[in-house]
Amino acid sequence: MSARRLVSLLLVLSGVILLAMAGLHYWRGFEAQKQGMRQWEERRAAAPPTLPPPFPSPHENPGIEGQAQAEPTPAPSYPYGQPIARLRILSAGIDAVVFGGADQASLEKGPGHLPGSELPGEDTGRGNCVITGHRDSHFRHLGWLRKGHRIELEMPSGQTASYQVVSREIVTPDAVRVLAATEKPRLTLITCYPFNYVGSAPKRLVVVAEPMPRHRS
Repeated sequence: MSARRLVSLLLVLSGVILLAMAGLHYWRGFEAQKQGMRQWEERRAAAPPTLPPPFPSPHENPGIEGQAQAEPTPAPSYPYGQPIARLRILSAGIDAVVFGGADQASLEKGPGHLPGSELPGEDTGRGNCVITGHRDSHFRHLGWLRKGHRIELEMPSGQTASYQVVSREIVTPDAVRVLAATEKPRLTLITCYPFNYVGSAPKRLVVVAEPMPRHRS
């Protein structure tokens, strides 16, 4: 076999291996979402019915928004790898179970909740609920979001919180201010940027949403 033919064969094999690895990655994510959705529905069915409480009122804690932490310490009982919410964004074609944790294993399953930020359905005073996801899978359409778009976050209790996008910005990975606790409730969605970048993307897309007011009858 000539050297040229050998090189061509090796290139073809390398391409096949890369495609197989990418396919395996997407298949694992798809299967994890199926299983997570099943677990989520079971958890929902087992949860006692509750009346949806109002969003927590602002806490008197001046300056908390400036106290940025890259990764605050989660509680010992933090639900790593477990379904903790369901994220629905009609305008971006997103309907996915959110898992506890922002590590690689959790993010392969779906969008991941940043430990130490406010958990969906809880009121601990941290305010800011941070969810991150891969730009090439579950958050590949996050860039479609614009100011005014609606986001829904379903809680374990069965209630659904509705948010409205108030801002979007491109930041560098060291912009930890977007992870900081906030006085008022907030939902922060993060993914790598640009979407079409080959390799490890150099920036982050940050979409911030705030609770929509509930209409009283």
